[in-house]
This record gives sequence, structure tokens and C-alpha cells, in this order.
Amino acid sequence: MHRTGQEVKDIADAIFRYLASRPNASETIDGVAKWWLLRQRYDDSVESVQQALDFLEANGEVIRFCVSGGKVMYRRAALN
Repeated sequence: MHRTGQEVKDIADAIFRYLASRPNASETIDGVAKWWLLRQRYDDSVESVQQALDFLEANGEVIRFCVSGGKVMYRRAALN
């Protein structure tokens, strides 16, 4: 399968972000695909989800609360 230039750039950017946070990492091509890219996509997803939850909280759609152990949870805000 031949990827477009943008698709290759997106993958290269994900690899670079992974290496930026783990400068001593080394891996085979299979390991890069299996571990680095999956982990980086997960990290990117968590960051995006946090931004979305912050937006919803700022707009009164969800509320943040803490449970035992200090874990932060979210739920829908009470309907008015």
C-alpha cells in the first residue's frame, strides 16, 4: 500500500513525538509499529480527550470529581 505524503508525515510526526519523550528508545520496525505508534496514538488520544472534557466542563456539560486514591472522574452535569 502506498501512502500519501501527508500520511507518511503524520506517521513520522508520531514517531518523533514518541522519541522526544523517550530519547533513549530503540526498536525494530515491527516494534516501532506495534509499540511506539500505538503508544503515541494513545497518548495523543488522552490529550485530546482531556481537552474535550475541559471544554465540556467549562460549558457546564460535565463535572469533575475525585474518588478515593485521588483519581479524577467525570460525569454529566445535572440537568436544569
